[in-house]
Amino acid sequence: MEWKKASIAIRRHLNLATDPVAVKMLESTLMMREIKGLRQLRDTAPCHMATWARYYGEDGVVGASAQGIKCVWGAACCGLIKSPERFKEGYLTTGFTKDFEAGKHIVRSMGVLGDEKKLFDALVMAPLAYTPLDPDVIVIYLTPAQALRIVIAYAYLRGEEVRSTITGQASLCSSIAHAFRENNLVIDIPCVGDRRFGLVQEQEMLVAFHSSRTEQILDGLQATEGSASHPFKPFVQWQVIFPPDLEPRRTELD
Repeated sequence: MEWKKASIAIRRHLNLATDPVAVKMLESTLMMREIKGLRQLRDTAPCHMATWARYYGEDGVVGASAQGIKCVWGAACCGLIKSPERFKEGYLTTGFTKDFEAGKHIVRSMGVLGDEKKLFDALVMAPLAYTPLDPDVIVIYLTPAQALRIVIAYAYLRGEEVRSTITGQASLCSSIAHAFRENNLVIDIPCVGDRRFGLVQEQEMLVAFHSSRTEQILDGLQATEGSASHPFKPFVQWQVIFPPDLEPRRTELD
């Protein structure tokens, strides 16, 4: 896959304000040393890394070791640590849920790659156009109308529906885990952390999809451009009615 061409096409069809983000999980931190131009972040979080990738173009290729990820939610969801008991038992949802039992239910609904064991030792994010590695998952921040556009494209080939579990917690990282594990496309509403540390805007949602779905989505975007181009065209085939006082009078037309 030519990722730069894919990024250009996705941005054009969706009219995106920022770059799609390529997400790659690495089994060893040593692999980061081989990535030219990578900026290694020491104290960061996945949502913070995504902001680098979205806005900074060629300078937005960033990586972090498991030790550099300061968000336990994000580290567990992305498989950078084995899920701690305090996370699995709902202790970290204090303030968001009535009790630990409700918190445990939320965590069980989330996408979490680290439930059984640590799978990866580092995380890399980059603008899709400049990704130095084939991504595992692609993340796009977009408006609800743009999300509809990509759902239509995703469904074009086989009529596949999008099923998403939205918990309001660790939205970016949970979505990455769902897309990675289930090989599909998911939609989520950015969480509080995404807004505080990732500077996500009020009007933005996120979509994450497994990189193997890229060609399907590109084909769907192209095939449905005529029927569902963005921005969606308003229906204007009707007669305009103005208040009488605002219409030109017959004497004024002479």
